[in-house]
Amino acid sequence: MNRVAQKIKDARLKSGMSEKQLAKKCGLSVSYILQIETGKKIINEKMADKILAVLGEEIALVEFSDAKEEKPAKPMRQQTQASFVAEPNEQWMDALGGVIKKFPIVDNRTKKNVGKKELPIIAKKVEGYHPDKIMFVRAAGNDMEAMRIESGDVVMVLKTKEIQNNALYLLEMNNQRLIRKVRRDNDKIRLSRDQAERYSELVPLKSVNLIGRCIRVEVSL
Repeated sequence: MNRVAQKIKDARLKSGMSEKQLAKKCGLSVSYILQIETGKKIINEKMADKILAVLGEEIALVEFSDAKEEKPAKPMRQQTQASFVAEPNEQWMDALGGVIKKFPIVDNRTKKNVGKKELPIIAKKVEGYHPDKIMFVRAAGNDMEAMRIESGDVVMVLKTKEIQNNALYLLEMNNQRLIRKVRRDNDKIRLSRDQAERYSELVPLKSVNLIGRCIRVEVSL
């Protein structure tokens, strides 16, 4: 386990938070927090700073903790040691440039960029999917509240035109982007806002442009 991962885990235990509570406060998934703490995921300084800030800690305490524990040495050696600690940090960030993918977060209503997600690339995939196949949108209203998607929540979308009945999809209809539960009925498609389909409409399949299937939602607190 690297120093950043250990610091995050220690700080979380000290604060009394569970992995789930920390994930919610950071806008991340529980599995992502678990992989960070076990050292299975490498995160950049910005993400580490965000998580530690929620826990009331600072990234500087992680980066220089080892240097402070060194035995006293001559002034010249201390200066060399300080340079040694700072230099790898820059190299580390440069190396991460090839394994971190930045995704824009697009507002579902205005279609404008409202933020970004930074996720690690592992075995040429992000969260198990090809990086070019995923996108992130921010829910702009509470029309899907019955399906536990509320305004401000960030939804991860897998780009596909293939219909999987009763799955949630990001789609475009009448020049508007919507998130709906989808069920195909021959040459028509039923779009629902709840599981029981009490709030639904049946429209021609050709009038709907499927953008992708919703595979994960990050709750906004």
